[in-house]
Amino acid sequence: MESYYYNSSTVLKYLRKVLNEINSEYVDNGIKTGFIMKRFAEKYKFNSDKAAKLVLLCILKDIGSFYQDGIIPKDNDALAAASSYTFLKHCSPLGDAAKPLLFYKALYMPDIDNDDYYCGLLITLIDQVVKYIYEKLTINQIERRLVTDTTGKYHPDQIKKIIKLLRDDYIIDKLAEQNSLFVHETCSFVQNANYTDEELLSYIDTTNFSFEFHNHETLGHTVTTAAIARELAKLIRLSENQVNVVYLAALLHDIGKIKIPVSILCHPGRLTLDEFQIMKKHVDYTAQIVEGSFSYKIVEAAASHHERLDGSGYPKGLKDRDLSIGAKIVSVADVASALYCKRSYKEEFPQDKIIEILTNEANNNKLDKRIVDRFIDYIDTIMDVAREKEAEVLKKYEDMKSEYEVLSESEQLHRFFERGESYSN
Repeated sequence: MESYYYNSSTVLKYLRKVLNEINSEYVDNGIKTGFIMKRFAEKYKFNSDKAAKLVLLCILKDIGSFYQDGIIPKDNDALAAASSYTFLKHCSPLGDAAKPLLFYKALYMPDIDNDDYYCGLLITLIDQVVKYIYEKLTINQIERRLVTDTTGKYHPDQIKKIIKLLRDDYIIDKLAEQNSLFVHETCSFVQNANYTDEELLSYIDTTNFSFEFHNHETLGHTVTTAAIARELAKLIRLSENQVNVVYLAALLHDIGKIKIPVSILCHPGRLTLDEFQIMKKHVDYTAQIVEGSFSYKIVEAAASHHERLDGSGYPKGLKDRDLSIGAKIVSVADVASALYCKRSYKEEFPQDKIIEILTNEANNNKLDKRIVDRFIDYIDTIMDVAREKEAEVLKKYEDMKSEYEVLSESEQLHRFFERGESYSN
C-alpha cells in the first residue's frame, strides 16, 4: 500500500518552493551559502548534527526578512538577525540551535569566545563570499577583498580557512556549473539528518508560518482547518493513511495565497468581480506549489477545497463523483474554519450561525451531508480541539513577538552590530 507520510525530501522541497515564491534571490543565496557551509564543516570536521543544523540555518538565514518584509529597515542588521532567530526559535524544531543567527552580520570582536557567536560570524563570512561569487570575482580577488575589508565583520582565522576551502575544493567552479549539482548535494545533506515525524511536520508548519505571519490574514485559519479536517476524518472512520492525507491537504490548502496581493487578501469589504477572480487563482497556485512535494491525493484534496458537489465551485467545476472523500472533508473543514475565524472583512460567527450555514450548504448539495452532519453532531468536541490548536499557534506567535521586541530594544544585542563598541560575555 502506498504511504502518504511526508519525509525530509518532500518537506525541504516544499519549504524551498514556498520561500522561493516570496523571494527567489534569498533562496538561491541560502542554498549556495549552505553548500559552502557543508563543505567547510566537512573539511574542518564539525560534528555531523551541528553541521546539518548550520547548513539549514544558512538556507533559512533570511527568513526574518520574509515574514517582516517592509517592516525591518534594510540596513538594520541587528533587527534582521533578531527576527530570524526568534522566528526559528519559537516556530521551528531548531529552537535554541537557531542562536547563531542572532549574530548573523554582527561585528567580529576578538575578546568573545562563544560557539554560537563563532558560527554566526562564519555564516556572515560565507554569505559575503557567495555575494562575491555572484560578482564573478576570482579567489585572489575574494581573498583581497576579505583581508582588506573595513566593515570589521570577518574572523581572520575563518578567512584563511574559507580561502583554503575555495582553492582546495574548487568551490567557485562548482557553483558556476549549470547542472546545479550543488543544490542536490546541499539538500541531500540536510535531508539525511535524523528527523522524527513530529519534527518534519513542524517544519511544514514553519513553512506555513513564514507566509501567515507576513500577511496575518490566514493566521489561525490554516491550523483550525487542519484540526477540524483531521477530527472529521477520524469520525467517519478513515484509515490512518487517509487521515494523514486529509490532515496534510488541509494544512497545505491555502498556501497558494502566497501569490495573491496582500491588498486583496486583507481587503476589509466585499471584493470586486475582478478582485475575486484573482483571489480564486489561489487554488491553482496551491496545486503548483504542492505538486512534486506531496502525494497526488494530497494535491487533489488541497486544490479542491472550493469545489462543490453540484459543480458550482471552482477552479474546475467538479461534481460529487469527481471529488475524493478527502477533498469533501477539507471543503467542510475550510468553510467551518472560515466561519469560525475572525477575518479582515468579518467577525467570527456564533456556533448556531455556523450550524445554520453548513446545514443549508449540505441541503443545497454544496457540501457532503454525511460529513456536515458528523461535524454538527460533534461540533463541541471538534471545535475544542481546533481552538486548542489555534491557541498553540497564537502562543508561538506572541512568544516570538515578545522576544523579538525585547531583543530589538536590547543595547547588549545592538553592541554586536555597532562599530566602536565592545561586548563581554
